[in-house]
Amino acid sequence: MAAPVVQGVNALALDSLPMAIGMLMAEDAAPLPWKADVQAARKGDPSAFEALVRSVQRPVYGLALRLLQSDAEAAEVAQEALLRAYQNLHRYDDSRPFDLWVLAITRNLCLDLLRRRTKVRTEELEPMKEVLPSNDVSQEDGAIAREERQSLEAAMETLSVDDREVLALYYVQKRTTKEIAQIMGCAPGTIMARLFRAREKLRKKMAPAEEETR
Repeated sequence: MAAPVVQGVNALALDSLPMAIGMLMAEDAAPLPWKADVQAARKGDPSAFEALVRSVQRPVYGLALRLLQSDAEAAEVAQEALLRAYQNLHRYDDSRPFDLWVLAITRNLCLDLLRRRTKVRTEELEPMKEVLPSNDVSQEDGAIAREERQSLEAAMETLSVDDREVLALYYVQKRTTKEIAQIMGCAPGTIMARLFRAREKLRKKMAPAEEETR
């Protein structure tokens, strides 16, 4: 008989959901220095653009994967986003962080692809180990952590694309509300409201399972 999933959705986890899905980053975090590499890449230095790609490829792929829930499509969109960034480098305003610009390109490509779909596939999400504590634990505690991760992944899969996007950017990629606003093209206050609603939806998705284990 399979052991019941208890710890993944207990009352404490629901009350501490923001902590369970990632540590927050300060709003005044310093931007990474893109300007030198951008200027060199514009002059035709291939190594400079390669450096830019290395600095953004992981968050670009991560965002695409969260929105599309498909490894293959996420990889394809990530490549297309980086290609478009290269082709439009002359249009990039280097007063804006380079990673936010490329993430905005990625987001638009993902939304275009989702609009073209006749139905949304539900392929397995990438394991979300980034959003759960990674401290050394006993074997029993390790099993609890796995149950928590599975519960969180299952709940995330049921959310809308918009909800997954704002949660992934804020908690997984550690973006500030100001940065997310730039990526999504809206006001920081709107992002804060979306975060609140998305967290509440996630709590409600996990609450029925918590009731079953009492």
